[in-house]
Amino acid sequence: MNKSALFIGLSVGFLLTLLNALDYFHLIRVLSFEFYAAGVGLLFMVLGIWAGIKLSESKKKRGVSKVSIENGKKINLSDRELDVLVELNNGLSNQEIADKLFVSLNTVKTHISNLYSKLHAKRRTQALAKAKELRIVE
Repeated sequence: MNKSALFIGLSVGFLLTLLNALDYFHLIRVLSFEFYAAGVGLLFMVLGIWAGIKLSESKKKRGVSKVSIENGKKINLSDRELDVLVELNNGLSNQEIADKLFVSLNTVKTHISNLYSKLHAKRRTQALAKAKELRIVE
């Protein structure tokens, strides 16, 4: 079983138990409403911070493609076309690539069109498969 799934399951179970305990103590009037509201607010704040950290870590891990410049030069790919190919391999959209490389959307589309013709592909998936086959990206 995946360790992170087990950890998430145990964490959610613990938080639900804690929330039910707070509700029980509020019900039998041991805690005032202010303590109950503060406890629930604190619980959800901690859960939100934890979820935000986990989500930002997964986005950071996404962009880790390796590129072989020598293999790219064999089929006459320019440096900028290699940059675009790496970002395509990372799963970015055309607009995201334009934002990341500080170029216009039309420039990205032109580079992608050039990639298609040089890799003899008609679609993005074909171009990426061909690039992996030629060991340009991993």
